[in-house]
Amino acid sequence: MDIWGILANGDVTVTELAEFIERVKDIYSDLGVAAAIGLPYLETLFPVLPLFLMTAFNILSYGVFWGYIYTYIGTTAGTIAIFLFMRYLSTKEYKRARKERPNVKKYLNWIERTHPALHIAVLMVPFSPTFMINYSMGLTKMRLATFLVITFVSRAIMLFICMPLGLTLVSLYQAGELGGVAILWLTITGLLILASIIAGQIMIRKIQYKTTSA
Repeated sequence: MDIWGILANGDVTVTELAEFIERVKDIYSDLGVAAAIGLPYLETLFPVLPLFLMTAFNILSYGVFWGYIYTYIGTTAGTIAIFLFMRYLSTKEYKRARKERPNVKKYLNWIERTHPALHIAVLMVPFSPTFMINYSMGLTKMRLATFLVITFVSRAIMLFICMPLGLTLVSLYQAGELGGVAILWLTITGLLILASIIAGQIMIRKIQYKTTSA
C-alpha cells in the first residue's frame, strides 16, 4: 500500500502505520540535511505545519542528536530572521502600521512590561503564540543580545518537549508493533501535547488580561 492509500484507509493497522512511517522517513531522508534544517526554518516563518512533527521525523531520519540539532538550527535561524527583518529591514511606515494593529499591540505591551524570563517560559511551550511574539519583539526596543538569549534557551527547551513524539516513531519503526516502549512514549507525548495546549491557552488569556487591564 502506498502512502496515500494508507492515509485514505480509515482502519489502519499498526503494521501499516509502521510502513507509512518508513515511507515518510525515506522521503524525508532523501531530501537531505537542507530539508531537515530548511523545513523547520520555513515553519517558523509560515507556521502551517506543527514543528513537533518535523522534530519527530528529523529524529527518526537522523537520530536523536542530529535530528534535534538540525531542527534547532532551522527553527532558531527562522526566529532570528523574523526579528532582524522587523528590526532592521522593514521601513518606518511598515513598523508604524504593524504597531497599530490590535493583535500586535497587545503583545508589544506585554513584552515591554514583563521580564525576559517570562518570555522564555511562554516561548518554550509548543502551542503558545510564538510567531506573534517573535514578530512583535522585532518592533520593540529589546536589545538583540537579550533576544538571542531568549531564542536560544526557549527553542532548546521547546524542542526537548517535542522529543517524545520522535522517540515514539523510532520505537514503532524499529519494533514494527505497538510495544511497551512505544506505548510509553506515546502516552508521554499525548500528555505533553495536552499540557502544552492548556498552558498555551492560559498564557494567551493572561497576556490579553494583562494588556487590557494596563
